[in-house]
Amino acid sequence: MDEDTFIESLVPSALLRGIKFDILTDAEIEKNSAKVIETMDDVTGPDLGMPNHAWKCSTCEGHDTKNCDGHFGTIKLPATIFHPYFIPEILQILNKVCPGCKSVRHDRETKGSGTLMEKWTSAYHLPMSCKYCFPNSSEWYPAMKFKSSKDLSGKKITVEVNENLPKKFESNNPHKILPEDYWDFIPKDPREEKWHVIPRKITLRPYQVFSLLKELDPKFIEKFVSRRNSLFLSSIPVTPNCNRVMETMHVFADGPRLTFQDERTRAYRRLVDFGKQVKEYGPFTPLDADIPYRTSNRVLDCLNVSKLSTEGSSSTASVSCKSGLKWIKEVLLGKRTDYAFRMTVVGDPKIGLGEIGIPLDISENLQISEYVNSRNLDTLNAWCNLRLLQDGQYYGKSKGHLFSMHHTDKLQIGNTLYRPLVDGDLVLINRPPSVHQHSLIAFTVKTLPVKSVISLNPLCCAPLLGDFDGDCLHGYVPQSINSRVELQELVSLNRQLLNGQNGRNLLPLSQDSLTAAYLMTNSDVFLNRFQMQQLEMFCPRELQCPAILKAPLLKSPLWTGKQLFSMLLPESFDFFPASDTVLIRKGNILYSSGESIWLRNSGDNVFSSLIKHCPSKAIDFLFSAQELLCEWISMRGLTVSLSDIYLSSGLHSRMKMINEVNSGLQEAEDTCYIKQLMACNNVENLLRYGNQDQLHVKVPKASHTFDRNSDAVVLSQVAISTFKEFSYDLQNVIQRYASKDNSMLAMINAGSKGNSMKLLQQSACLGLQHSTDLLPFQMPDKLSCAHWNQQKISNLHRTTHDNDCAERHVSYAVVWNSFLDGLNPLECFFHALSSRGNFFSENADLPGTLTRKLMFYMRDLHVAYDGTVRSAYGNQVVQFSYGIAEDICDLDDKSHEFLGERTLESDGPGGQPVGGWSACAISEAAYGALDQPISMTEKSPLLNLKKVFDCGRKENSEDQSVSLFLSEKLRRWTYGFEYAAIEVKNHLERVLLSDVVTTVMIICSFTEPDVSGTEFSPWVSHFHLCKERMKMRKLTVQSIMDELSRKYNCAKEKMNLPNLRILSRICSSGDEQDEHSEPLCITVTPEDSEESVFLLETVRDLLIPALLGTVIKGFPAIRKVDILWDDHPKAFKFHNCCSRKLFLKVFMSENCQRGKFWSAVQDACIPIMDLIDWEHSRPDNLYDVFRAFGIDAAWKHFLGDLKSATSDVGRTMHQEHLLILADCLSVTGEFHGLNAKGLKYQRDQTSISTPFSQACFSNPGNCFIKAAKERVADDLCGTLDAVAWGKEAPVGTGGSFDILYSGKGQKLGGPVGIYETLQSHTISQDDLELKQPHSHDELSKNWRARSVCECDDTKSGHVNARCVLKSAPRRLDSWLVDMCVSLRDILHKYPMNDYLNEEDKSLLMKALIFHPQRNAKIGTGPQEIKIGYSPSHPESRCFMLVRNDGTLVDFSYRKCVMGAVKQYSPELVPIFKKRLFKRS
Repeated sequence: MDEDTFIESLVPSALLRGIKFDILTDAEIEKNSAKVIETMDDVTGPDLGMPNHAWKCSTCEGHDTKNCDGHFGTIKLPATIFHPYFIPEILQILNKVCPGCKSVRHDRETKGSGTLMEKWTSAYHLPMSCKYCFPNSSEWYPAMKFKSSKDLSGKKITVEVNENLPKKFESNNPHKILPEDYWDFIPKDPREEKWHVIPRKITLRPYQVFSLLKELDPKFIEKFVSRRNSLFLSSIPVTPNCNRVMETMHVFADGPRLTFQDERTRAYRRLVDFGKQVKEYGPFTPLDADIPYRTSNRVLDCLNVSKLSTEGSSSTASVSCKSGLKWIKEVLLGKRTDYAFRMTVVGDPKIGLGEIGIPLDISENLQISEYVNSRNLDTLNAWCNLRLLQDGQYYGKSKGHLFSMHHTDKLQIGNTLYRPLVDGDLVLINRPPSVHQHSLIAFTVKTLPVKSVISLNPLCCAPLLGDFDGDCLHGYVPQSINSRVELQELVSLNRQLLNGQNGRNLLPLSQDSLTAAYLMTNSDVFLNRFQMQQLEMFCPRELQCPAILKAPLLKSPLWTGKQLFSMLLPESFDFFPASDTVLIRKGNILYSSGESIWLRNSGDNVFSSLIKHCPSKAIDFLFSAQELLCEWISMRGLTVSLSDIYLSSGLHSRMKMINEVNSGLQEAEDTCYIKQLMACNNVENLLRYGNQDQLHVKVPKASHTFDRNSDAVVLSQVAISTFKEFSYDLQNVIQRYASKDNSMLAMINAGSKGNSMKLLQQSACLGLQHSTDLLPFQMPDKLSCAHWNQQKISNLHRTTHDNDCAERHVSYAVVWNSFLDGLNPLECFFHALSSRGNFFSENADLPGTLTRKLMFYMRDLHVAYDGTVRSAYGNQVVQFSYGIAEDICDLDDKSHEFLGERTLESDGPGGQPVGGWSACAISEAAYGALDQPISMTEKSPLLNLKKVFDCGRKENSEDQSVSLFLSEKLRRWTYGFEYAAIEVKNHLERVLLSDVVTTVMIICSFTEPDVSGTEFSPWVSHFHLCKERMKMRKLTVQSIMDELSRKYNCAKEKMNLPNLRILSRICSSGDEQDEHSEPLCITVTPEDSEESVFLLETVRDLLIPALLGTVIKGFPAIRKVDILWDDHPKAFKFHNCCSRKLFLKVFMSENCQRGKFWSAVQDACIPIMDLIDWEHSRPDNLYDVFRAFGIDAAWKHFLGDLKSATSDVGRTMHQEHLLILADCLSVTGEFHGLNAKGLKYQRDQTSISTPFSQACFSNPGNCFIKAAKERVADDLCGTLDAVAWGKEAPVGTGGSFDILYSGKGQKLGGPVGIYETLQSHTISQDDLELKQPHSHDELSKNWRARSVCECDDTKSGHVNARCVLKSAPRRLDSWLVDMCVSLRDILHKYPMNDYLNEEDKSLLMKALIFHPQRNAKIGTGPQEIKIGYSPSHPESRCFMLVRNDGTLVDFSYRKCVMGAVKQYSPELVPIFKKRLFKRS
């Protein structure tokens, strides 16, 4: 080991508290520089560090970059310039002061009475003699404005006149408009010529601006800049060589090294060369006036080629921003270490679950530090002696100094030894990208005699989200004791057996193991003695008694597969899921339905329950199960061949299956055609082509009212939904015809590989194939080459009567053949088109972007030691308690399917990085959405999730909408929702005149004046109306005319417009398409007067477009109203709206202001208020919900949308993750978007300055420059800051806590006598005497007293009936009578729908364990018990059990009593049945 590896350990260490940003002044630049750059060679000279041509640093004598960090230089500028970063501040200062009196300008009105002027001057202490503030009437002293401009010579500051010439000075000489002393406040340049004409614009030099600023109050300047001397620049720093120069030499070259200079070095050299030229020409040169500007240009070139450049065009700025982020990621955030490795992983089932196999040669090169103590001294000395024999030396550290040992037995206690990896050492394994919470796992090392690969147990692939197709794993070797302890206690495999995203098992059985477990637990699996003895080696339990001892033709006893699987389970393990698929008692499988749901990684599986039952032995159980299952499946054999895809055992059976599948496809096509007739608007076109598989739709090229692809999309959606319904029946068909020993079907039923739909496509038919977009060509009704050619011929002879239509075709087809039978070229082509939707689209980078944004927002959230969730920045409280709020935790059955059971509990006193957990959980759901392609027929879950996160304030108002839900009162009428939706749509939707007009014509016809003598223009506008459109919108000709007249008269009152004559008539000059009826027509004729003459162009270009845009029905603020079907399974309590019903989406028009749309919709709905459910109707935009209802309603709305979006992805998730994200985005009382702007607004509102973390998020150059100009200090409180700057992360074990001590000592109370204490808890003899009860109350009290059982668990619903009977008194018949009487009293004690108190609830739970169907009644677990009516006997009372999932189920107390009698003595059941209830 080279000593240079430990150079960083010899550097003096310190505790970093924070960093402060500032702009260097000239004095600070000169102080921090090692050399003043005078020539171009000095830019890469040896004084600035390595590398250089001298191969040695002249400043620190270093020979390489490890020993020399580099040194700064200074370039003296040939002229003082404006600081490029402070030009906006200079302009603000100059525009805020008067150039004459140097007083601060205020927003005031200078014109007015003398009294107001005097008050104003006295208030601000302004001199009345200032000609710029109070100009006289004889001369013009206009206002001026300072601006910045840029030309070829550079960036300049100019001042120009900012007022127009008054009328009283227009007659003056144009060369003498401005007074001669107008520019006297600017210092004169002796080298400039005298002005012959007073200019209106002047370019200022830096020394002139400096003279103006020097006369101002320093406190006033400090309001804009922190330091005055930073406004100008006379020198710039030169970065060290190691940041600019790359030096290399070819391997076989004998010459000097090759040096490559980057753009910054070239820019520095050009600046130095320009300064040299200025010095050579002298101070008085023809270009002397442009020297400051040309110098500024050179300085800008040096700044623009910086790694954090922010100048340039928009495209250049975006590229520089990305490069700046890349530089921050690689230099500041990226950490390099010599204690890491990266290798390809292979599977090895013989390796333990918590182990990882590392090649021996790799482990020899990976060093780990170990502290020498008395316990390991002998072992380490023995290793050192062996190392000396191999290498001759070993390395260590003693009292902070490095040493190299060459002698044996010289190791001492207290030393630190650097040794290679051995078996049992911990390493941290990661598989990037780390979007999964469990992608970081600590494994113990197991050295193997292999090369180039690391080995891992196949069960460990699930948490790492990897496989063995070339995936690489990254490994990190911890060096300190603290890091090894944290890895062992926090991220070792046995510490994260449950998935933090959903609470399921992290190490599920998969593929071969899962298939073997499914097959083993079937009822027809038997094993002989030899097989059991072979497999017993892998089981932790001993061999059980055989299930079959003797039978005809049986040579040896037989054991069942369930018995073999039971030998893996602990003897005290009980498992009975709510699905009733299996029953396990005391580690034995008593019953199994043959399904595999209890073996898969579902919410209620045997492995998750086993982890909760005995977490310390879960790893050993899973490893034993894998070994046993792999060995058994190897003995049994499992191969997949073409016979498995053939499915049927014979040709006749397969023909029957194919015929049945074809009949199902034909029925699906007929059903699809009928549904399309009901759904399609273009029914005539649909009927014209008959019952075909492919339907084409004529779509207009441009339309402002309807969606051009709406009909085609509807047809595709109907076809997809119809064939999906029939696909389940077809899958059942192949299940019936498949043989029992079908290996592929066994894997499908086990849930390890494939699915029934893929098997159907391989063996029977492909079924419906649809593309993600409309096709530019029409597919034939039958996918064959003959039908394709026939259709091409028919298309050639077809004449299109509508030239303004672009034809799009429904993008689906039915393929009757299967992969086994073979596809023809056309079927193969269309299948390839439909399969393209499974590839990643242009949104493939969206999950990565969401992951990055979520982590930046939430990585600093952690659980504090007081139980609250806080942010590391400012210790801000985000949640008062980590968990589910009581007012929103009541979810329906469907919500449990994707939220998962709440099993996440606190593992310690605090520090858990719950924000990072939440970000990982949601990010993984976003990556899972990539499996679902984006198409025009189905909503994209990924885009829905992205839309939810765009919850901040938006400037534009495009696509703003409101969701209106219909009132539940409409449910009492048949089709009440449908009629109400149509009524609301017709009432609200805006109808323009252009929507009902088919043709507009202008006809010249001279008419006589009317009765009043008014003459009208000869240009008459004819608007031909469509009767069908008018009927559909419930319009008449008269109503249209009245609305046009009313709207025009309202506009005429505001503007000077002529009168219009609006008439209706039957026009014969309309379209001749309809031969049976003449079109309705409205004529509009403008008044013709001397004041307003209407020409043809005026009528065509102004009048007709204005009339066509007139709203004749509905409300102008509402663009359109869509009736939609809400079939989403989100029925959360805070939404309180029933799922699967109609609702209306109202879209805002361009004429409505953004903030007034919701109030406009409410005002428009006043006549139909009773039809709308106003409690649940709301704006769709989250910011509009916040403005209308407040932050609480917006928070619930966001949480509901987030749950809906994550449920669409299909990933289960803990509700805590969603809650903390909602609280994080709304912690300031207003929702902020998940972007850089939203993060900045949130930090600003909380008064937190985090320029470094914001720069790591977006636009680093602007963030650093702004922070430096404001001289902001960053305390580096966040996790990202700590990792980047070498601090301890403020979450987890590095989280802060407070020790509260009052300062008072502990005071003991007075002495207490032990006998007095014991005597106070004694029980008298009278309390023990039992009296004979004579009433129902006494019987009830006796049963209550006797029903105490110490081993029951009423909270979980799992109670042992034997335990209850065992604790009962000897006279069980009397105990049963008391039980019956007590339950009957409780039933009649409470009013209807009232809940039982805790005491009575406990008694009912004890009685419920005797119910014959107690498992089905309890279900997911009891929550409450109330009184209700029996479903079978509506007039009878019964007990109603409220489960944890919100469902209700009734149960009879009499069945509970009879169940207890049956367990006590079955022969007494008839007697108790007759007498017990009669007595009660």
